[in-house]
Amino acid sequence: MDIPVFHDDQHGTAIISGAALLNALQLVQKRIEDVQVVINGASASAIACAHYYVRLGVRKSNILMFDSKGVLHVGRTDLNPYEREFAVETRIRTLAEALEGTDVFLGLSVGNVVTGEMVRRMAARPIIFALANPIPEISYEEARAARPDAIVATGRSDDPNQVNNVLGFPFIFRGALDVRARKITEEMKLAAPYALPALAKEEFYPIQPPERPSPCADLSRP
Repeated sequence: MDIPVFHDDQHGTAIISGAALLNALQLVQKRIEDVQVVINGASASAIACAHYYVRLGVRKSNILMFDSKGVLHVGRTDLNPYEREFAVETRIRTLAEALEGTDVFLGLSVGNVVTGEMVRRMAARPIIFALANPIPEISYEEARAARPDAIVATGRSDDPNQVNNVLGFPFIFRGALDVRARKITEEMKLAAPYALPALAKEEFYPIQPPERPSPCADLSRP
C-alpha cells in the first residue's frame, strides 16, 4: 500500500507511553538506561511497547515481562516466538517479587492485579502506568496513597494523568499527511515521543476552530 498504515494498539500505545516515560524520567531524575522495567501483559501492545522502550534506551536485560501464566523466563516451553524474545534467566516468579525495587511498572493487562503493598516496595520515585481499561491494574487513588512520591498514570480520561493511544491522534497522522508521507517509518515513530513531551510543557492556548471557507473559495488550491 502506498498510504500510511498505523496499528493503533501497538504503535500508538508504544509512542504515547514512551512519550510519558521520557517526561516522567525527567521529572524523577532517572536515566532511561538505568531503570528496571516490569511489564504486566505480553499482548501485541505490550511487546510493541517493550521493543519501543529498548529503542528509546531501556536496556533489554532490565525488562521483566509477565503473561497470564507468570514471568517470561527461559525455562518455559509454552512461549510463542514473540514472547520468547523477552524471556530472561530469573528466579522471580510473581509480580509482587518483580516489583520489589523496580523503577517502572507498565500495565497492559487486567484490572486490580497490583496492590498498594506491591507499589510500596518499588524503588524511590517510581513510575506507575496502569493502563488496563476500563479498570486499571491499580487505581490512581490507591497508587498515590501507597506511594506519594510516585508518578501515576492510567488509561482513563477521568484520572489526572491519562496515558492512552488516543492522545496521538489525529496528530501523528496529521503530520504524516502534511508532509505527504506514504508510510509511517521507524524514524517518525521515534521522533514522536520527543515532540509530544515538548508540547506538554508549552503554555496552553485554547485551539481556535478554523474559519469556514467561503462558498466561493477555490478549494483546489493548497
